[in-house]
Amino acid sequence: MRAAWYERVGPAKEVLLYGDRPMPTPGRGEVLVQLHASGVNPSDVKARAGVRGGKSELPFPFIVPHSDGAGVVVECGPDCSGRIAPGRRVWISNGQWRRACGTAAQYIAIDERLVFPLADNTSYETGAALGIPALTACHVTTGFGDIAGRVVLVSGGAGTVGRLAVQVAKHAGAFVVASGHGSVEEQRIVSAGADAFVDYTSPTLVTDVLDATKGRGVDHAVEVEFGANVEDLADLLSDRATVVTYGSARVMRPEMPFYKFLFKGIQLQFVLVYLLTQEERTGAADRVNRLLEQGTLDVPIHEVVPLQDCARAHEIVESGHRSGAVIVDVVSAA
Repeated sequence: MRAAWYERVGPAKEVLLYGDRPMPTPGRGEVLVQLHASGVNPSDVKARAGVRGGKSELPFPFIVPHSDGAGVVVECGPDCSGRIAPGRRVWISNGQWRRACGTAAQYIAIDERLVFPLADNTSYETGAALGIPALTACHVTTGFGDIAGRVVLVSGGAGTVGRLAVQVAKHAGAFVVASGHGSVEEQRIVSAGADAFVDYTSPTLVTDVLDATKGRGVDHAVEVEFGANVEDLADLLSDRATVVTYGSARVMRPEMPFYKFLFKGIQLQFVLVYLLTQEERTGAADRVNRLLEQGTLDVPIHEVVPLQDCARAHEIVESGHRSGAVIVDVVSAA
């Protein structure tokens, strides 16, 4: 089969290889998926560059990158449950989590529990853009209780996860305030359905949020930059509010106003999408699929590039200048 892979970390054009790899065989509880598209996430390019989690060594002799993808199940291995039958269109999560072979290939053998039905009205490109972003967005918004009628604050609402989180929260019945910066990000946030936009660079951010909510505190915060925003959160949160954070890149060793959190009884949750329980992952995937089937989840695609041009896909993600998912076209690989 055709695939992209790397045997050392470094710049994309220097380390990403393209050619033939052995065809995988599904093991116990695994399905073999013929991939049509592969999604490129920031975590994929950081791992390839050797800057993810401060680790530069490869955990395997080679790595076929990317955790997200979409395609068709062609074979089920021994002891599969039958939940996903051959011929079913599917999308994939955790393709390259703690394993060598991800979705930047024509085929992948993967645990059937990490494979979900892809609605007929959804393209393979959109399916490949789900995985990490959509499961994260869904779990951080709806995975910790009912948010209907509550005030939800989404930081970085113009980003891939943030914009999906705005949509999921809005469809769940929340009053959604989302932060961004500039007119382009404001348009992305408002078009996703947010009730209010606030500029995270504003010196009066706390007042801006409270004005948007007519003085009501935030009941549920979805936080992509916990360390940078924790002081403002302490002033914005209502009693017994929940903060769910999945990132803190700008301030990697945050200091927290402990007693402000304590005397409001704040629940602080850390989410790493790869470590969701099966119940959490399935619940999030089912919600994502319902929104897709209803045609109410907008998943923008920035660009689709061929598998043999995988290095360019990585460079687009690394540039930070994109308006949606970067997808690698696998099915046309030659």
